[in-house]
Order: sequence, then structure tokens, then C-alpha cells
Amino acid sequence: MSWLNLLDKAVIAEGSQAAVARRLGYSTSTVSRLVRGRYSGNLDEIQQKVTEIYGGKTMLEQKIPDGYMQNAMGHLVPIESIDDIDLARDEFVRELIDKARRMSAEVKQFKQQLAGDMEAFQAMSLEKYDVKTGGERGNLTLFSYDGKYQVVRAVQERINFDERLQAAKALVDECLREWSKDAGPELRTIVESAFQVDKKGQINTGRILGLRKLNITNPVWKKAMQAIGEAVTVVGSSTYYRLYERDRQGKYQQIPLDFSAV
Repeated sequence: MSWLNLLDKAVIAEGSQAAVARRLGYSTSTVSRLVRGRYSGNLDEIQQKVTEIYGGKTMLEQKIPDGYMQNAMGHLVPIESIDDIDLARDEFVRELIDKARRMSAEVKQFKQQLAGDMEAFQAMSLEKYDVKTGGERGNLTLFSYDGKYQVVRAVQERINFDERLQAAKALVDECLREWSKDAGPELRTIVESAFQVDKKGQINTGRILGLRKLNITNPVWKKAMQAIGEAVTVVGSSTYYRLYERDRQGKYQQIPLDFSAV
């Protein structure tokens, strides 16, 4: 069993990524990135800790004796001393979790199949023109012949700003000071809110880029907008797949594949 599989099982056994993070001595966000395969740091030390803590005869692998159950604290409790309602609840929850795991595996398999099939279809379609895509995945929308169904592949780039954003902010502040008498409070609010950070210390990229759409011809402002454009860096991308069906009113309605949309 690989150490990443051990980590997955540890999260299930401990009940949360936060609990595993505490035992390993890392942050919850680090464990989350490891589980999702998005951790870019050195893995040697983490792998060693996971193997040491969860690779031996731990709570993940120890055999629970007949007639006992393990509670949330890891203690063995005789079954006859456990209330019937607690036993019923345990059975009910485990049945739901088993069903959810099977459904999750099916959705994951469907997504992988969908991604591969769309890429293969695109390649097949372009073969007519002797064009090879080279494995690049861009935005793609496919319709059924009658237009009733639609399958969409959307690639969304994740962007960030480098240190040149500070230069842009300094130039914008210069403009605001110059316009202090003439600029309306609405413009000042829009500009100042664009550079505010959220609770996680992150800047809203949409608001920053939205400043470039303002029709302002001031040379200093234009220089600030140029700095914003040059400060943009693409740090990654995410690919989303959506399936739609046209309703009686002719509008495309997304076929929900997650609980929040059902």
C-alpha cells in the first residue's frame, strides 16, 4: 500500500483532514493539497511521517476483537454496553457512507471517461483536416444534431498578480489624490474596493481587472492599467465539464451532478 493510500485511509479513520494534520504536525491545507494531488513541495519528510504514524499497526490496521466496537477516541467498547440507538445509528451511517462512496466512484469514473471521450472525439474530427491538437485542452462545446443537448468543456485559468500590482496601486492612489476635488465618491469607492483583500488575504482578481474597463484617459491612470496588465500571471488552470438539456422554453438547463445543484 502506497503512503498516499495510507493518507487517504487515515483521513477516513480519523474523521477529518484536520485530525490527520494535527497528528502529522502539518497544516490542514497541506493535507488537503496532498489528498487532491496538488502539493508541490518536497514529499520526503511527509512521506516518512505518514508511513511512521499510519504504516504500522495503527488504528487503521489493528483488528478489533469480536464483541467489541471502537469509539471515536480509539477505545474498545463491549457491544453489549452500547445503547441500541447508538448501534442503529452506526449501522445507518455506515450504509449511507458505503452508498456515497460507490456513487462518488461512479461520478469520478464518468468524469474521467467524459474527458477522454471528448478529447478523442475532437482528435477524430480534426483528422479530416490533418490537424493534430497535441493534447491541448481548450474550451469546447458539442451539440446533438437536433440542438436539444449540449456538452461543454470549459477551461478556466487561475491568475494572480506579481509585485507590479503595487506599482499600479501607487499610480492609482496618485490619480485619486489629484482627483480628490473633482472625482465623485462612487468612482473612489469602486477604485479603493478593488484593492481590498478578503478574509484570506486574497485580492479579488475580477475587481482589479474590471478597473481596466473604466473609460479614463488620464496618462497616469493608463500607466497604472498597463502595470496591472503586466502584473497578471497565470498560475494554473481548471477544467470543468457541464451537460445541458434544452427545456420547453428553449433554454438550456444544466444536468446537475452534485448535491448542491439538485
